[in-house]
Amino acid sequence: MKIRIVCAALAALAAFAFPTTAQVREVVIGTPGFTNNGGLDIITRAFEAETGIKVTVKGGGMDDVMGYAINGSVDAVFLPSDHMDEVAAKGAIKISTRKRIGRSYQGLAVMKGAKVPDISTKEKFISALKSANLVMHSRCTGTPGGPGCSRTAYMLSSLFDLPELAGVRHAPSPFGEGGDALARGEGDMAVQNISQIMKWDNLVVVGPIPEVFGRYLDAVAAVPLKAKNQDLGQKFITYATQPGTFPIWFSRGIDPRKGAQ
Repeated sequence: MKIRIVCAALAALAAFAFPTTAQVREVVIGTPGFTNNGGLDIITRAFEAETGIKVTVKGGGMDDVMGYAINGSVDAVFLPSDHMDEVAAKGAIKISTRKRIGRSYQGLAVMKGAKVPDISTKEKFISALKSANLVMHSRCTGTPGGPGCSRTAYMLSSLFDLPELAGVRHAPSPFGEGGDALARGEGDMAVQNISQIMKWDNLVVVGPIPEVFGRYLDAVAAVPLKAKNQDLGQKFITYATQPGTFPIWFSRGIDPRKGAQ
């Protein structure tokens, strides 16, 4: 079903064409993993195929991508909204180009073939976690948001500090993220960004962590003020946020209807 949805979305993109640019044949995109895995990897290929313009993706952690935006080494940048606010406060983006991408959810995963619990409410989510022998999650060492404890890792590991989740048997992944550990056969459930759960063929996404827990990132895009090819950066953002891309983002755990601008 997901393959058909994405194929239909790619077909819809064919109706959204840009004229090619004779002088400049490359656009550089800065993105952390949650947006790249959340649909940009598909959208960049469609953009290249349709326009003939090469897309170079510069990945990295949140601080790395913020640095790309500030120094202008990318033509378009994708970030959580509050990180983009920090970049904007330094006068490093063209405010008029800022565009909402959507809300990227953290989710619950189980092994393929295992019983899929109902986590549609806060109470049912808590019950599902308490039924597990071991829930795997990202390891968080050091200062939240810094080395050894990325923002996503902190969001997931700190979930188990909530009083209502007392008694849940959980453990950090010895290496990689929670879904990585579950895919290796460690534990019987895991919490991780939905788009990154989906890279594993032996895992099933149960669903998003209920929104009341606040385990999500609101993604936005913008053109850096110092970008070399600002017009192409703007074209790519417009392409990535057109209505035809909705099924792509949505199939990877990002809801373009929600989130901060």
